Amino acid sequence: MNGKLAGLLAVVLACIFWGTSFSVSKMLLTQISPFELAFTRFLLASIFSFFLFFPKVRTAPLKWEYQKHLFMAGFLGVTLYFIFENWGLKFTSASEGALLVGSFPALSLMLEIFKDKKSPSLNRVLGIALSLLGVTFIVGNAGIKLNIDNLFGDFLILLSGLSWILYNRQIKRVNHIYPYEVLTTFQMIYGTILFIPLLSFTGLSFPKGTEGILGVLYLAFFCSALGYLLYNYGLRRLELTQVVNTLNLIPLFGAIWGVIFLRETLGVWEILGGVLIILGVSLTTWR
Repeated sequence: MNGKLAGLLAVVLACIFWGTSFSVSKMLLTQISPFELAFTRFLLASIFSFFLFFPKVRTAPLKWEYQKHLFMAGFLGVTLYFIFENWGLKFTSASEGALLVGSFPALSLMLEIFKDKKSPSLNRVLGIALSLLGVTFIVGNAGIKLNIDNLFGDFLILLSGLSWILYNRQIKRVNHIYPYEVLTTFQMIYGTILFIPLLSFTGLSFPKGTEGILGVLYLAFFCSALGYLLYNYGLRRLELTQVVNTLNLIPLFGAIWGVIFLRETLGVWEILGGVLIILGVSLTTWR
């Protein structure tokens, strides 16, 4: 199997795990706060990764010149991302939150255009327009219904997308220096540490019952330790745009699981918005 195909399969598998995480997180957020869930999830994931990859972590260079990018990756891709995502899921549905993730590739491309001064092709411009129109349908429907909670939750999910895009740029700066196992371990350790000050406002409690414990373990091992490992492996072997565009699979898996697992319903506007986002991202990847 060539490197690019292996990288693509790794990112797709990560997207499957992350697509299911919206429903599992939504269920756990009925028991504990967004900050408690994020801290518990990544504390366990950090422990898993540290012991699994200790031989490589032990020999990794600790120069601040490199570590500062991993620190920022932990802040952006773990702490800040899950503050916004978990907090957003308190107000909006798992299905709707997952659909909005489909707009992340368009947001990434917009950042390339404005920050990196790249000239986009016509199909990419049309793709961005369709994706943003899809987001407008999803978020705007909540506004039309005066569903302030959903509107606020959708906005937080979009902020998590901005955090994720900035996270990718940090990882790309050092993924030629560290093995992907080391990248995964350090970013989760830094991200976990940065959650600690927030716990002074909420305290720390853990989910109760077999379902709650299994849910946290699933998020920690499959969606965090393994999910980030697979994603960082893909980032090593694929272009950033290719990796971010693959995130378009998350809305599909997330919406399906939200409907099946949580018995959520999607209205016409949400479905139409999701279709437009998928079409838009497909256009941005077409050359």
